[in-house]
This record gives sequence, C-alpha cells and structure tokens, in this order.
Amino acid sequence: MRSKSYMKKKSPKAIHWSMALVLAFLSVLPGCMHQTPRLVAEEETERDRYGVRTLGEFCTVGNADPLPLGGIGLVVGLDGTGAAPTSDANRTMLEDDLRKQGVRNIKTMLASNTVALVMISASIPPGTRKGDALDIEVTLPPRSKATSIQGGYLKECILYNYDFAKNLSPTYTGPKGTLRGHPVARAEGPLLVGFSKAGEDDEGRVKSGRIWGGGKTQIDWPFTLILNQDQQFARVSGMISDQVNETFQISKGDPGAVIASTKNNISVSLRVPTQYKLNHPRFLRVVRLIPTRENDAGKGGQGRANYIKKLNEDLMDPSRCVTAALRLEALGQETINTLKNGLKNEHPLIRFSSAESLAYLGSPSCGEELARSVIDQPMLRAFSLTAMASLDEAICQVKLREILYSCSDDETRYGAFRALRALDEKNETIQGEFLNESFWLHRVSPDTPGMVHISTSKRPEIVLFGKEPAFRPPFALLAGEFTLTSGKDDEKCNISRIPLRSGKTIRKSTGLTVSEILQTLADMGALYPDVTELLRQADTTQALTCRVRNDALPQAVSVYDLVKAGKMKKGKTDEIGLAMDARPDPSATPNLYAPVKPLSFSNAEDQEALLNKKTTTNDKATAERLKNGQDK
Repeated sequence: MRSKSYMKKKSPKAIHWSMALVLAFLSVLPGCMHQTPRLVAEEETERDRYGVRTLGEFCTVGNADPLPLGGIGLVVGLDGTGAAPTSDANRTMLEDDLRKQGVRNIKTMLASNTVALVMISASIPPGTRKGDALDIEVTLPPRSKATSIQGGYLKECILYNYDFAKNLSPTYTGPKGTLRGHPVARAEGPLLVGFSKAGEDDEGRVKSGRIWGGGKTQIDWPFTLILNQDQQFARVSGMISDQVNETFQISKGDPGAVIASTKNNISVSLRVPTQYKLNHPRFLRVVRLIPTRENDAGKGGQGRANYIKKLNEDLMDPSRCVTAALRLEALGQETINTLKNGLKNEHPLIRFSSAESLAYLGSPSCGEELARSVIDQPMLRAFSLTAMASLDEAICQVKLREILYSCSDDETRYGAFRALRALDEKNETIQGEFLNESFWLHRVSPDTPGMVHISTSKRPEIVLFGKEPAFRPPFALLAGEFTLTSGKDDEKCNISRIPLRSGKTIRKSTGLTVSEILQTLADMGALYPDVTELLRQADTTQALTCRVRNDALPQAVSVYDLVKAGKMKKGKTDEIGLAMDARPDPSATPNLYAPVKPLSFSNAEDQEALLNKKTTTNDKATAERLKNGQDK
C-alpha cells in the first residue's frame, strides 16, 4: 500500500526510472546464483541415472546474499564526549523520528554534550525470521563534533533496506549514491566501543561500536526459488510449494508454519525449517533434490519404490553415497530404515552420509557415528558437529560433552562448545557468567590443554579451556583505561583504572588466573573490547600460560570434494581415502560456524547518501515481500 501511494506522487520521469531499476534488477538476479551451473549439471547427470525429475530442474535459488540495512540513531549517556549534530539531512531525519516517538524539547536534547547522532548499519542474512536478532555497527558521521561514543546507549531507532543504483542498473551513469527502501528492523542497546580496525588510531577506535544482538527484524527474509523462464506458470509454482510442504510435513492449515508459499508464477518463498536453522546450505540442496509427484507412478506404479531401491544401492557405494543420502533425505522419514543400513558399512563416508541425513530426519540412531566422524575425519567435522547440534536428543548432548572434555584440537573442542550451546544453552557443562552486562565468561574442559578462546562475531564471549589458564609474571599491560602489573616473584596482579576524562583512579589486587583477572576487571567497569585487547597483548608478550585463539571455527569442504573423496581408492597412507587436499568452502560451511562480518559501507559518503535519500521503490517484488512481512 505504501508503495502505491508513493508511486502516485512521482513524476512520469521518476516512474520511468523506477521501472528501469526493476527491469535491471530482474535481469541481473541470476548472476547472484553462482552455484547454479554446477548444481544443474549435476542434476542432469543424476536424472539420466535415476530417471527422476526434481524441483531443482524447475528453479534456481535467489536472494542468497544478506539484505543490507542502514539508519540514523541517537546515542545517549555519554560522559561529555557528545556534541550537537550538524544541521543537515541526517539531523532532520533524526528530529522527525524523535518527534514521532513523542519526544519533547528535541533541540535542547540534541544540544547536550551527553548525546551524539550516529550512523547505523547491519544486514539480515537470508533465511532470517521475523523477530530474530541482528548484530549492529554504530559510527559517528565524518563531520561530527562528538569525540567518542564510549559508554553510550543507542536509543531505539529504525533501520531501512537499501541498494546502490549502480547495482540495480549496470548502465547507470548518474551520481554515486544509494536508494533507501522500507523500515525492516529496529535497533537499541549499550555500545561496545574500542574494537580496532586496520590503520585506525586510538582516537578513531572510540568513534565506532557494536551491539551484538542489538537489532530485531520486523520481517521474514526467506530464501526464494526463482522459476526458470520456461517454467513460470502458476501450476508449477504451486506444485513446488506443495511438494516442499509435503516433504517437511507442514499443514496448510497453519500458515505460520508453512515452509514454502507461492506469491506468483515467478517465485516461491522458502522459510527454513527448525532442523535446518544451523545449516542453510544443506536445506537448499535438499529442497532442490525433492522429486516431483510425476515420478511416483513410474513403470507399473512402482516409480517411487524403484527410486528408493536404486538409492539404497548407491548409498553403499562410496563414490555415490553423498548424493544418495541427500536424495533419500529429500524423500522424508520413510527412508530412515534405508539410511540406517548405511551405518553398518565399513566405509566412513558411507556411515557419515547416512548418519548426517538421519540427524536431519530426527533419528537418534546417528549419534555414535557423527561423534566418531568428528574425532576421526577432519573433513567431516563441521558437518558432523552441526548435525548433532540440530538434533535435540540425549545422545547428541552426551557425545558433544565427551568431545568437549576429551579433545585437544582447538577447532574440535570449541566447535563442540558452540554446538552444545546451540543445542541447549542451559546445559550445565557450558554454563558461564555474564560479566558487567558486556561479555560471557565460560570455563570448560579442565582436563584438556589450556587455551583462551575469543569470539569476534555473533556473541561477546571468552571461553577458558584447561585446568586454570593464568597470567605469567613479570608483565605490564595497558588496555584502554586499565593498567595491569605484576613483578617477577609476585603472586598477585595489581590493576589500576585511570579514567581518561574524569573520575578517581581505582586500584585493586587479585590473583593471577585469567578468570580472576577478568572478573576483577568487569567489577571495575571493563567492557569486552578492554578484556579482548588485554588478552591479545598478553598473548603477544607471552604473558600467559597458554595460547589465545580467535574464532577457532571448524570449516567445511564442498560437497563436490566429499564426492571426490569417495572416489579415492584405498592407499598405504590413507586406509579409507578421506584424507585429501581439500580447501574450506565458505558457501558449504553450515551457518553455525560461518563467521559473520558486520556490514560496513565502503565509505562514510556512501552511508550518508543512503540516509539522505527518500524512499524509492527499486524492486517491485522485494517491496511487496517487505510490505507483506510488515503486515503480518
């Protein structure tokens, strides 16, 4: 509705430009689907083998990239480092938002040195559902007179979707800038300031901050299946929706739980089922392998039965088991017994492929084999851990705990920690403390080698592995306002906080273990950037009894590399043939372990251009989806 009223106000020239953008967007959309050619080629070969048509022959996956967001907000609670915003379009927009929120005396408020106007950026990953949390980046504008946003709190504000005009129209030669769309998220929360960027000085570090989980989406941002040009009919899009919902056993009587929904004859919207929320790449692959109903009859009415029989044979072949397991999974729970047969095979890839599919079909029979794959097969580690985290069964919790407490490999034990937290964040094995309302501190796996793990995405979190990681005197370290010193023979650490602007110096003494020092720092007001900077300095100067790791995440290899591994023959140094030179593939890595990079504009001018533009409907399909998401 909003887009219609807006179009009425536009001039003929503006309407012509908007339509050009829509056409340009639709024309370049397939270019985002970089995996499609390989998938299509694979499915054509498989169709010759099985004589079965799958949904992947009718469509390709669209909007596989995150939806970028931007907005203007107000940071409050600053200790004299704020400043009145410049009189420009940003200030006008902020004043309008504050007025709509019922704020009075706006000019007086903005004149205070305890507030600052800020630019906000974020992104919505595909597959996100309404109400999901988003990580937020907050930055002072280039010409801001404010000197720091440290210690500030971002008042609730609105974030908008946008795109660059040059992305929507390859022939566009107008001024560089962005087009702002609809309000799709809200952001609010305390800022974590002080994360350094390449080439950034100390002054620059306090002009930007993050809020992990500080945003909430107001829309669903589902994946989309785009029908091939020769298949763009209502009956085809309806068939795809029905087949997907039938496979995942979704009732049409419950619209809130529907996985696939048809909007038109061009596309089908896909929500991610609960069991695949940690592994979006697998969900998309399984959807494309769902067979159409026309295959059920076959010769003598045994089409589906013959298909399953052929897949059962291929499941026992290492060179075909990966694809066979995925196809069996795409048939639903009727194939569970067939997949269980694969658990008895001597080849680890066959056992793993069967176990992974069983996990997503909800069968606990996979637990033992997935745990074995985590330990024995590095290529399969990310897939196995994610599958275990996706199955809420006692066997998975028990095996993840065993892995966490017995492995010394960094990626394996931190991967097990994250999987266990995703499965049950209240599990006593991984319980932690939330210090100074800024970061989590966990102490786990006391019988493994020491390690301090720092997370730089998704969650402000420090995990201590080993008996008692500790600082090793002598040392003198400086992190923000905090100075830590300890002499050669000292058994204590002296901590001083010297405020940079105002306030009294605070001094405390504590033990040398990492947990004691971090808890004391938090009591003295330290935030996550302070403690991560301290730990990095301590690691660099060898002032710790163990190493420090950042984001030790197990990474996956491509499905094509797994197929290649299955074709390798038994060798002298490789008993089964799974050890091979395969590089991690970000597009194949389950989102449980995919590093999340906060959205950053290429430069401040691009972000300001976005925020100063008025709403423009640059993509009719996207605008309609956004509107529908808001109306729910």
